[in-house]
Amino acid sequence: MHKKNRFFRDLLLYMFGFLLLLEWLYPVPHLTYSHGVTTFVVGTILFFVITFLRLPLVVSLLLRGTVVLACLFWLFPSASNQDSWFTFFIDDFLYNTFLLSSGDVVGLTDMYRTMLFFLLLSILSYLLYYWIVHARRILVFLLMSIIYISTIDTFSEYDGSWSIIRLFTIGLFLFVTLHLIRKGERDGSKAVYSFGALSRIGAFIGVFIMVAASISYAMPKPEPQWPDPLPYIQSAFGFASGGAGSPVQRIGYSDDDRVLGGGFINDDTPVFIATVQEGHYWKGETKDVYTGSGWELSDLDNRSERSISPAESINTERLDQFVEVEEQEANVQFYSEGEQQFNHLFYPEVLISEEVYIAHEQQSKPIQIDPLSSLVTMVDESIPPNDYTLTFQDQTFMVEGLRSIGLPNYSEANFADVQPYLQLPDSLPGRVQELAQELTDADESQYEKAQTIERFLSGPTFEYETEDVPVPAVNEDYVDQFLFETLRGYCDNFSTAMVVMLRSLDIPARWVKGFTEGELQGQSQERDDYNEYVVTNNNAHSWVEVYFPEAGWVPFEPTPSFSGFTFQQPEIETDDTSADDVLEMEDTEELIEESPEEPEADEEAAVSGEGGADQDQGTAEFATLIVILSMTGFFLVAFLFRRPIARGYLLRKQNATNDTDEKYARSYEQLLWVLHLHGFKRSQTQTLKEYARYVDLELNSTDMVQLTETYESFIYSDSNPTFDRKRFNENWKNILTEIKS
Repeated sequence: MHKKNRFFRDLLLYMFGFLLLLEWLYPVPHLTYSHGVTTFVVGTILFFVITFLRLPLVVSLLLRGTVVLACLFWLFPSASNQDSWFTFFIDDFLYNTFLLSSGDVVGLTDMYRTMLFFLLLSILSYLLYYWIVHARRILVFLLMSIIYISTIDTFSEYDGSWSIIRLFTIGLFLFVTLHLIRKGERDGSKAVYSFGALSRIGAFIGVFIMVAASISYAMPKPEPQWPDPLPYIQSAFGFASGGAGSPVQRIGYSDDDRVLGGGFINDDTPVFIATVQEGHYWKGETKDVYTGSGWELSDLDNRSERSISPAESINTERLDQFVEVEEQEANVQFYSEGEQQFNHLFYPEVLISEEVYIAHEQQSKPIQIDPLSSLVTMVDESIPPNDYTLTFQDQTFMVEGLRSIGLPNYSEANFADVQPYLQLPDSLPGRVQELAQELTDADESQYEKAQTIERFLSGPTFEYETEDVPVPAVNEDYVDQFLFETLRGYCDNFSTAMVVMLRSLDIPARWVKGFTEGELQGQSQERDDYNEYVVTNNNAHSWVEVYFPEAGWVPFEPTPSFSGFTFQQPEIETDDTSADDVLEMEDTEELIEESPEEPEADEEAAVSGEGGADQDQGTAEFATLIVILSMTGFFLVAFLFRRPIARGYLLRKQNATNDTDEKYARSYEQLLWVLHLHGFKRSQTQTLKEYARYVDLELNSTDMVQLTETYESFIYSDSNPTFDRKRFNENWKNILTEIKS
């Protein structure tokens, strides 16, 4: 083939390699702060031009470095307030090189990570040139590209559907073409060298792909036969987007409870430090409208003019008969920097403060509580402080007094305020109410009914599970699915089921969410009688509050292994006690216990700030991309250069001191391995002489036959003959030179 035609043919094939590499650039905006890939594409084009021109090494390196610096200057024009941009670049380079040597990949700056990315693009441009123009192979790079795009498509928002199609089309064309060219160059054929042949190959591949795609599109596609493991994998590696109703979520406090269900993975990220005398549940809000799939709050227009607040409707004249209260203080200090990540306060038990004290401002600010949602916010509607102190009532409930309340008739006019807490959807299956009635038929008081349902849910019938928790299907009730089908779940399942079952018995109840007490860290340094508790995302929790006319809202904990509220049992004066009484005596004065090691959450943790978390996530994902590309580049280099690496290794060994005939004989055996690596394969039926003649015929030489004769005379002769080592070395190196060319 004419040299000029071969040049343009190789250029055309190299351009198709560039199209393959472009598929690695398209996902960049989805993984980094970048809003486009124009600079990366331009830089890659320049790298390809420099590689194809085959410039001297020094000139090539200088040009590549200039391209990298120019692209960095374009992307980061105002990265420094210094007079010299290059001074800043050098400082940034030295600093990040130190971080990289210490293994801190995530801490690398944007400029340094972008520089590494450009260096990888430069390396890939050379690798593709070598692979396409010299090695005539593209399969490994094609497979790596498909794996790369599939991974990005799976764990990010990038849609790689069309990218995969383009990869298959271009890759198939290159694979077939390079295979035919390689075969033609070995056989001496010139048919595949022409542009006409390449056009026919491209047309055939185009028709083949269109026919295959049409057949695939028209064929019936069965439904998936196995559960999709992707959601759990995404969450386990930190790629899950979360949100209400996601099959697998990351544990934490969320404001959106419209769709409950699905498992979660643990997250021990600290949220705040609570300084209080003893551990308490931390209330965030309550919700009153159960939709069948989750919880919502009543619209403002549909609320009653006056709803019951947490501390209302307590008969102060008979207070000691139902609940004992003690006024205490609590300090909450969040870990978040800058603005508070929640728009409301968290507080234990019953809040009685009308103001919160802000330590760093040395002043108090007024707060307000929404009577229906129990949300506590600042009066001026500002973001709550990160560090505040409030006053609350520590409650101990009298079981005997609660039992004496009986079964009030909440349909009476004086109970109009509790109507929001009796709401149930019309679609609630009847068997939920039937189960509640069956369980509580023998109970004579509201407290006994609530306690019966609480014990039923926390008993052996149900399993506490945090991962394998399904999301109800469309038109399937969340509570009904839990009670009669899955029988497993975490706090949202247990607390929602108890509220719905109580409401089906005309007992006012509401759903509460917040945090459990956290982990005790030790005694407070500022106040000897106070302790410090670290509350993490793992402590996110939900529970139940039941309304009693004489006592207000009384908390219940139906989730197994949790016990966060204090009840005072009546004293037993007789020795003739029943089994139930003994059980209640064992529960006397239940104190707050530490939460289990695997507490549960509502949904994904609330996002703190608008840009900080996204930027951190982008930084981590870009760092992951750098690691993936670096590993890919390393394996590509090792695979591409396996032959020159093997030749260089053997040549160094041959040039070393070979002072014995045995070592020279061994070098012949190693030469056989290198020949096999270069495609000169020996069949099982071939003798060494037959194989040597085959190699010499392919290489148009006589060196292999001479080497083989010398080797066989040394191996099979009984007289241990010697041979001409100088001549052996010449023949041996001639073979390496021939297979290299």
